Amino acid sequence: MALALMALLMVAAALAMQAAHDSHAYNLDKTDLLLRTRGVLDRIARDVRIATAFEVPNSRTIDITLPDGTIHTYAWDGVQGGDLTYTVTDGADVSTQILTGSVKAFAAGSTSPSCTVSIALEGDLASAEAEITAIPRKAVF
Repeated sequence: MALALMALLMVAAALAMQAAHDSHAYNLDKTDLLLRTRGVLDRIARDVRIATAFEVPNSRTIDITLPDGTIHTYAWDGVQGGDLTYTVTDGADVSTQILTGSVKAFAAGSTSPSCTVSIALEGDLASAEAEITAIPRKAVF
């Protein structure tokens, strides 16, 4: 009888530990996605706020012209779980890097004079999405 009771307690403890582990893993994934989402949007918002102009050639791309003539382009490849790239065009010099992966959705839009950008990231266990609206030459200090 004592052995059966001990076995039940051990199973209950193991299930509780598994639930705690799963919750911790979910929270880590969610936090990572939220930080990446906010980081991308903060970077885009900063560029738009100091920009002299921006253009949204399609809903998956935004081109931002900075006061020195440099153009920053943020573009999603359109593939579910794909990459958001960041390209800097400075005269003849062009450099591209992957800003983040795991992109579920990215949308850029323009309603004069503001720019709205939203992004959704998908992780193994969680997802995160956020949106910003920024206006050129409206730097926030």
